Amino acid sequence: MKGIYKFNFDNVLKDKIGETGISVDEIDELRDFTNLAKANVTKKYEKGDLGFIEVLNEDLELYEEVKELSKEFDYIIIIGIGGSILGSKAIHQGIYGSSNTYHPKVFYLDNSDPEKIYETLKAVKLEKTLIFVISKSGNTVETLANYFVIKKHMDKNNITPAKPNFVAITGGGLLQKIADKEGYMCYKVPENVGGRFSVLSAVGLAPLACLNVDIHNLIKGAKKMNDICQTDNIFRNPALLNSLIHYKMDNTGKKISLMMPYIGRLHQFGMWYRQLWAESLGKDGNGQTPVIALGATDQHSQLQLYMDGPEDKIMTFLKVNTFKQDYSIETDYDSDLKGHKLSELINSEQLGTEKSITEKGIPNVKITLSELNEYTLGMLTYAYELQTAYSGELFCINAFNQPAVEHAKKLSHAVLKGSIKEKSYNEIKIE
Repeated sequence: MKGIYKFNFDNVLKDKIGETGISVDEIDELRDFTNLAKANVTKKYEKGDLGFIEVLNEDLELYEEVKELSKEFDYIIIIGIGGSILGSKAIHQGIYGSSNTYHPKVFYLDNSDPEKIYETLKAVKLEKTLIFVISKSGNTVETLANYFVIKKHMDKNNITPAKPNFVAITGGGLLQKIADKEGYMCYKVPENVGGRFSVLSAVGLAPLACLNVDIHNLIKGAKKMNDICQTDNIFRNPALLNSLIHYKMDNTGKKISLMMPYIGRLHQFGMWYRQLWAESLGKDGNGQTPVIALGATDQHSQLQLYMDGPEDKIMTFLKVNTFKQDYSIETDYDSDLKGHKLSELINSEQLGTEKSITEKGIPNVKITLSELNEYTLGMLTYAYELQTAYSGELFCINAFNQPAVEHAKKLSHAVLKGSIKEKSYNEIKIE
């Protein structure tokens, strides 16, 4: 399994991109700074504050019951929002892609958009559908609303599955009360696991087990990365090194963290990362804005801006060496493509883009996976969770709360209750 995960940071060094970069000596000189960040994370873990690390030791037999139940169903609906759903979505797409041609078919309800639930209800047979309802607080309005709509639809139409088809994953609140009253199978979200850090807990593992994801190898990969990151040698610790690189780049005005996977199966991983990075570090006027692009697609829509626009970005390339499927390019026409494979083309495009932005002095790092499977996804996912925890320490930020989000939720509740009215005085109105 040699070289299954590689973190390359050549292109943030001064000898590659000039004065906007950093040197190996500078990184080494900051050893006390990074070791303190690492030690603080360890202390929080030892105090019992960092459940995203603790869950790696959870007994995975917990999920055998729901996995067995899922065999009775042809469809799975996952109801959640934010950290309650982005992680499982990222892992599932990372393994199976986005075609939804596998059994069971999966549908995600992660918004209060009425048209989305309408389309979902049209696509499934509810009597053959296992439904996960996920909310750590148990009071997430979008999640509860979607649950209420589906439950009422089933009751109104006398839809009765052969086996109970609701599974609650929560830490309390109204959802816990509902689960208790209705007798739903229920998994607990640990109090010390924040939503955006919860993919390797019941929040992600219960539905993923039912979607034929090998959660044992997923956790093995995460544990491997955790073991690797125990070292104080920053040049052997990819999570710590990447956190320092992003910290240093932020200090030089690189306020956008751009992630660009060159495989479609990692696009949703980027969406998961977007929440993790934004919600954890965007506080007190600090934080990098995470932006997701897809290689090579977005070379033809955004690369012009990245190359010739504001010099405010650090880029992360995600690359996979071996694809599950590949095709040779055959044609009778005179073309440079003849005889090559699609995998060669997309990896050539990645390297070409990497070299061109490096020549422009744009800092970039690259993570290369030998192949994309549960083990390597576990490594990648946990590396970013740990990197985010380290980054909170480097920036002197609490990476595990979201005070601004909570305020917006309160105002939304007030609007729904009618205590706040929308008033518009300056608008263009067309009739």
